[in-house]
Amino acid sequence: MAWGSAAYRFSQRNEAQFVTIQHGLQTPYAPPLAFGTHLLAFSQADADFWISGRTDVTAQVVGSQLFWEASQQPAVDPAEILSTPLFLGQMHGAELPRASFAYSTLKFTRENKAIYRPHPSEKDKLSLLTHGLMDRLGIEVDRSQRPLNQVNNPIVSIFSTGVLEAAIRGVPAWVYHPHPPQWLQDFWERYGMSPWGSEPTPAPQLPSREPAETIAHILTQSLEN
Repeated sequence: MAWGSAAYRFSQRNEAQFVTIQHGLQTPYAPPLAFGTHLLAFSQADADFWISGRTDVTAQVVGSQLFWEASQQPAVDPAEILSTPLFLGQMHGAELPRASFAYSTLKFTRENKAIYRPHPSEKDKLSLLTHGLMDRLGIEVDRSQRPLNQVNNPIVSIFSTGVLEAAIRGVPAWVYHPHPPQWLQDFWERYGMSPWGSEPTPAPQLPSREPAETIAHILTQSLEN
């Protein structure tokens, strides 16, 4: 993006180290790392995937601040988990064709009487038309915008980070796509996400130190050197 490009040009002019901090789960559609980047990654698997054999990029594993913060929430009592699945929308995404997102969503919600939770970015006309179609088909659309960490429904999505956030809180969570492309199957495997119909997704491993603290320490050391 524009700010990142400007920061990179500034680092090159001043012979400064350029650091990229991973903020989300990585698909093959993520942009390549800038030349000479030092990557602060969620996991070694993420670092290996993003670097893809390049020798100009270095990496350290710091963990995910998003998952760390999810782990600070109280664990959900199994007796409080509801029975109706909540399908997390991702129709704003560019990783799959819009028709693929819509078909998977409609198929799952109708077959499992699930609630659909639109992504906050689903504000374009096509998404709103799809939400209206769901209403007419009798699919409940959750427009409450409740924070996900306050939801006790089982969570299902195509590849949302919400699946792992839910697993950390002790909420059953799965991924679903009726005909997943190979990259999506590889994605599920890399993050340990369980397909619908199997055992729920296990919580990802968390570091012993808060990632934000680790990142601050790394950047401080970099400035001192």
